[in-house]
Order: sequence, then structure tokens, then C-alpha cells
Amino acid sequence: MDIHIHMAIVFTPILLTSLIRNLKFLAPLSTIANVFMTTGLLFTIYYCVQDLPPISERIYVANIKTMPLFFGTAMFAFEGIGLVLPLQKEMRKPENFKRPLGVLNVGTSIAIVSYISMGFLAYLKYDDIKSSVTLNLPPNEVLAQCVKIIISLGILLTYSLQFYIPVEIMWPTVLNYIGDTKHPVYAELVFRTLLVIITFVLAEAIPFLDLFISLVGAVSSAALALMFPPILNLVILYSYGELTLTTIVIDVGVCLCGIVGAVTGTYTSIYSIINAIEDGKS
Repeated sequence: MDIHIHMAIVFTPILLTSLIRNLKFLAPLSTIANVFMTTGLLFTIYYCVQDLPPISERIYVANIKTMPLFFGTAMFAFEGIGLVLPLQKEMRKPENFKRPLGVLNVGTSIAIVSYISMGFLAYLKYDDIKSSVTLNLPPNEVLAQCVKIIISLGILLTYSLQFYIPVEIMWPTVLNYIGDTKHPVYAELVFRTLLVIITFVLAEAIPFLDLFISLVGAVSSAALALMFPPILNLVILYSYGELTLTTIVIDVGVCLCGIVGAVTGTYTSIYSIINAIEDGKS
């Protein structure tokens, strides 16, 4: 089946889940998505550990020129940073969020272990072949196709959760711009629908997903994860008179790392995208 038909099929369920306006109602979808993603991850690992080649056949350290691409992809992997504050706000017991074994630390630890283990096994098994590990699975096996479907469903169900934050940020501004309306709920639903359509148009128009992910990670995720938090921390501590030299050094260092990574990652990603487009035309 053509990829464009696939996109048309998934448009309706993604649109319907994106119209959910309450974060609490998105929690069941997130739970189901986690089950799907975990199941798909386990079966993918099963394929990756079959007939592993010697580790000596793989390059231990990549070319330094590709490090900015890695930075952007790594930052994109933690794009869920935007859900931290809204999630804590919606918790029944927000004080459990930042505990040593709370939601933040446990969730982040699971994500880190999953990314590292999956990346290591996939590279060891398939080498540097395709941008998504699922694309390397055997195309003629039923189980492999089921794994792709399960992971796709998991991603589909998490779309609405990631969609929640930009709508929460943009909608008040849009509402102030359009003025008072008799049907604010209907207006918000129309706004949500337009945003979903825009994302689908971009998905249809943008090739080379792996390079684009690196670009998005370098531009936006680096700012969210490494640049804005230390700046806000400095401002807040300064206003309370609790700013110390150690805090300044740490926050400035983290912010500078984010700036350097964002600049180099953005340049390398754009350069790689241009080269990929030119190679595709030739």
C-alpha cells in the first residue's frame, strides 16, 4: 500500500485523539501507548540479539563530524521535557514528582536505559543501515510486521499527548487575537484541527526523517532542555537572593553546551539535508 494512503488512514484517529482537551483523559491513551511501545521494544530486542556479529566488526567511535547530528537526535529523544510541569500540575500528589524514586527520576532512568540498550543492540546487529531500527526487521516475517504495527500504534496514541503542550501555549494567544466568541470550545477544536492538518502537510512534504529529527532536536529541544532551564534558574535564584558562584558556573556551563550544540547541530543537519536532496535528484 502506498505511503500516502497510510497517512490518510491514520489521519482520522490522530485528529480525533488530538481533540481531547483534558490531560487527565489522555492518561489512558498514554498507558495503552506505553504497553504497545514496550511490547514492540521487547520483540525488536528479540530480533536484534539473534545471530549477533562480533563487536570488532563495528566502529567504536563515529567520525567527529557526525557528532552534531548525534547531539540533535539525542536532544530530540528527550523532547518530552515540555510535559514535565503540566504533568506535575495534574498529579494527585505533586510532591511525589521530584522524590528520589519519584516520577521524574524513575521515568528518565527508564528512558535512558531503553535508548542506550536499544541503540547499542541495533547498531551491533544491523550496523549503520536505516534510520529506524524497525525498517531493518525482516520484511517477510509476520512477527516483524506485527512489531511495526504495534510500535506505529504506540506512536499514534502518544501524538495527542505531545500535541497538548503547544495547544496550551498557543491557544490563549489565539483567543485574545480573535476576541470574544460565543463558542470558545468549538473555536479551539477548529484550531486543533488546523494544527493537525499542518503537521500532516509537513510530514508529507519533508523527506529524510532522520535528518529532520536531528534538526528539530538541535533547534528546539536543545533550547528546552539545556538553554532555557539554567537561564530561568539563574533569574529565579537571583530574585530570591540565593544565587551562588557554584550555581552560576554550572548553569552557564550547561547553557553554553546547549548553545554550541544547537549551532553546530543545526548547521550540520541543514548541510546534510541539502546534500541528501541533491543526491536524490542526481
